[in-house]
Amino acid sequence: MNHSSQEWAPQAQQPGQPQYPPQTPTPHRQGHAPAETLIEVPNKRLHTYDKVKPGEQTVTIRQAGPGTNGEPLAYVHVPQDAPKGGRSARPPFTVSGPDGEPLSSVRSVGTGVYEVYGGDGAPIGRITRRGGRTLPWSRRVHWSVQPAQGGEPLVGEVGTRKAWAVFVLISPLYFVCWAVMAAQGAIWLLLGEKDEAKKEAAWEMEPPTWTRWRHSGGPETVIEYQTGRKYRLTSPRLDHRLAYAQAVLHVWDRA
Repeated sequence: MNHSSQEWAPQAQQPGQPQYPPQTPTPHRQGHAPAETLIEVPNKRLHTYDKVKPGEQTVTIRQAGPGTNGEPLAYVHVPQDAPKGGRSARPPFTVSGPDGEPLSSVRSVGTGVYEVYGGDGAPIGRITRRGGRTLPWSRRVHWSVQPAQGGEPLVGEVGTRKAWAVFVLISPLYFVCWAVMAAQGAIWLLLGEKDEAKKEAAWEMEPPTWTRWRHSGGPETVIEYQTGRKYRLTSPRLDHRLAYAQAVLHVWDRA
């Protein structure tokens, strides 16, 4: 997917994008991620961004893994009054660094298409989501990350074919178990045990989530998601602002 310079021309003002003075990128804040980084992106507040107190960040992107203390890497801000566009058009959001410096802004420009701009308004990439489906033939959710400077995009599909096959085969059993758990929850609720009822209602079977982003036709994994809202960034050539934007959009899909 190639885009002309006109398509990527910076805009005077983007919806949901505050105006920042031009900044000179620094190696740590605006450059590339380390050789390998594990980050965590919680998703609960993304689904309730309209209830976040004014002035508070919606989500904190943190370091994860051994030897880290969950240090904040970036903060995600979603406008409270932004319309809920669903999976095909998430609301605009901005990302700032640990010290409040602007890193990027992301906005939807069409069904499943997002443009990513740096803190100075310069384009840094485009992220595209193609929805999955079952009929007339199955197709997994597909993501692609295209840097603004060109080159091969990163592409990733949610779940493996084997995992989806197993999921489809055991899904009837899941609905039987769900019905049993729902009945037990109703009994606990009638007995006045709300906490126990919530435990029963919280049980669910999560669909396959393992996603690996690679360059088209290449074997190297650049971004990997397995579970737990954690992403492994493995390439020092990847602009971490694009990685953060993709991680936020991807985890937003995880209901």
